[in-house]
Amino acid sequence: IDDGSSSWDDYGISRCPRISTVQQAALHKYSSSFSLVIESRHARQAAEEDHGAPSACPPQDRGRAAWTSLAAVSATLMITWGFVSAFGVFRSYYFTYAPFAGSQIVTEIGVMSLGFLQILAPLLLRYLSGRMHQRKQMMMTGMVLVVGGSIGAAFSRTPIQVLMSQGLIYSVGSGLVFAPSISFMDEWFLERRGLANGLFFGSNNIAAAAFSPIFSTLLRKFGPRPVLMGWAVFAAVTISCAVFSLQERHRHEAVVDEHPRSHTLFRRPLFWVLGTSIFLQGLANFLPAAYLPSYASDLGVSAGKGAILLTILNIAGMLGLALSGLLIDAVGVRVPLLLSTLASAFAVFVIWGLARAYWVLTIFGIVFGPFSFSFIVLRSHFAVAVVGNADYTNEVTMVSGALLALRGVATVVSGFVGDAVVSAGIAGRVRCGYGLGEWRILIITVGSFMVAASIGVLGLFMCHVVAQGKRSRVESNTNLVAIVDTPSPVK
Repeated sequence: IDDGSSSWDDYGISRCPRISTVQQAALHKYSSSFSLVIESRHARQAAEEDHGAPSACPPQDRGRAAWTSLAAVSATLMITWGFVSAFGVFRSYYFTYAPFAGSQIVTEIGVMSLGFLQILAPLLLRYLSGRMHQRKQMMMTGMVLVVGGSIGAAFSRTPIQVLMSQGLIYSVGSGLVFAPSISFMDEWFLERRGLANGLFFGSNNIAAAAFSPIFSTLLRKFGPRPVLMGWAVFAAVTISCAVFSLQERHRHEAVVDEHPRSHTLFRRPLFWVLGTSIFLQGLANFLPAAYLPSYASDLGVSAGKGAILLTILNIAGMLGLALSGLLIDAVGVRVPLLLSTLASAFAVFVIWGLARAYWVLTIFGIVFGPFSFSFIVLRSHFAVAVVGNADYTNEVTMVSGALLALRGVATVVSGFVGDAVVSAGIAGRVRCGYGLGEWRILIITVGSFMVAASIGVLGLFMCHVVAQGKRSRVESNTNLVAIVDTPSPVK
């Protein structure tokens, strides 16, 4: 049995008269790759002897430990991303009542928080590579900052103070909780990762839909200080319980790295094609939720009904995330990518653009929410496509974090894009026709971004073509080796 210590020359291949010099060179070229595979297998076997056999690990994609961990990280996402997504209620209250009344600074807290939360992810995931044993400590540190940001906002007296506390400190703490959650997700789920991601990110939509009316009622009744103090206690208890419920599938130790990484991944064309797709979709994804209540107001709809539109949008998005995860696990990412971008574009161009009644806006929320919000589930699968092997978890996590950071930048930029196009629409002084006139430019911009975001499917298709070509070359080389191994007929 070959243990990897023999070379091709040991088999007499280089001296074999039955193959040409070109064939010998090809065999020597691929011998190094075969040796690396054997060495990698031996290294993995040695690691298993040190840390226990794979059978000793809890199973992926099933079992109480996997689903408990999924529930735990989903609970933390509701406290971090979900709270930030519900900031619109605080923004409305801050902008209306003293001491922040009329301040434009407080209106940017939500966008800044979402952006920071996502931009921090790759930096933190890069730090965690080889330091997986520190994930729970990082989450507890984030919990302290989340609580501190909430208490700081409760006692803030100026717009800058609330921006630094509820905006910056809370978002940094949320990032410290969020990044390890992604790592736990990738550790526990592989074949059903699409479904797991759908449920994970869907918890954000549940939180946004539930927290918005609750916070609105509590703010009107008690004011921001008691609400934020109570939220600090609730966040501390929830995150602490979730962290203690998390289980590590492997025993992680402090090492330099578990697998050598290569930053050449970020120079691959596929990374930039998929990154462009994520960036363009991120520019469009958050704008309808930001301006839909104002559009409804121009139709004569009350503020309460306008808020209900956001609840419908988030609930529909939550359902879409779960269903999209199942679809990805079943058919791959290309079909869900096209459905997400093109169906969202249709909803924007046709339903929103022609909406003249409240019920039409309701249909828009039901259609746009599931397709647009489900796009984020594709991120981890994009990362696997860029790396080329789901077993290289460090590289997959690193690329996944980088793609999430691009989405975070897009989130921040989308706020400025929205302000610019809405201001241009208002300056046009058109109050009728498509998009009620003043919203026409915004609708066309959002729809165009969604159509352009479908460019990712071209990158995935080219990746598939290249993979097929490599597979054909490997098969031909396998046939060549078989010819070499065939004994010559005895004359």
